Amino acid sequence: MSHRLAAVLIALAAVCAACGSGSSSSSLGGPPVTKGPSDASLVKAAKLTPCPSSSSQPVSHGLPDVTLPCVGAGPAVHLAGLTGTPSVVNVWASWCTECRPEMPYLLTLSSRLAGKVRVLGVDTADTDGGALSFAAAHAMHYPSVSDPTNKVIDGLHISPGPPETAFVNAAGVVVHVHPGGYSSLGQLQHDVATYLHVSA
Repeated sequence: MSHRLAAVLIALAAVCAACGSGSSSSSLGGPPVTKGPSDASLVKAAKLTPCPSSSSQPVSHGLPDVTLPCVGAGPAVHLAGLTGTPSVVNVWASWCTECRPEMPYLLTLSSRLAGKVRVLGVDTADTDGGALSFAAAHAMHYPSVSDPTNKVIDGLHISPGPPETAFVNAAGVVVHVHPGGYSSLGQLQHDVATYLHVSA
């Protein structure tokens, strides 16, 4: 190898090293990457209710002991610490065609029982962009958390996947899990009355 070729290769290696030094700090344990302008506009368009506050103390026989980030505005939610208000926790995804028909029922329920029953979505194996676009398109204004690695499905031993709905009493205990989607508002209201003892 000539001295000139060796010098060129060394120079190229230095340039590549400089390019690598400008990579995202998040991969090196630095500060998390914030949402860009496009995500901010999606959050605004989706008009999701802010995620609820939760206790740091996990409940026995409650939801999985994980803390998941809010899809829209609001704090991250410690699922095992959702207490004080009965909850309907719906596992969904933007790619889930069976999830779409039941969304209006969940939205109506969250409106009719505001303050009595909390409706919380768990967006699973999805992206924030996909979830927010879906929420905006389907007027899904109740809050959702993001679960990209299926922690809730695994923790509740749900199979095969969304849609699924967990009913959680005011003490934070999971009292029922409904497999599959709901085919009517009446069916959903029946389960709320049966398992959470709240009537619409």
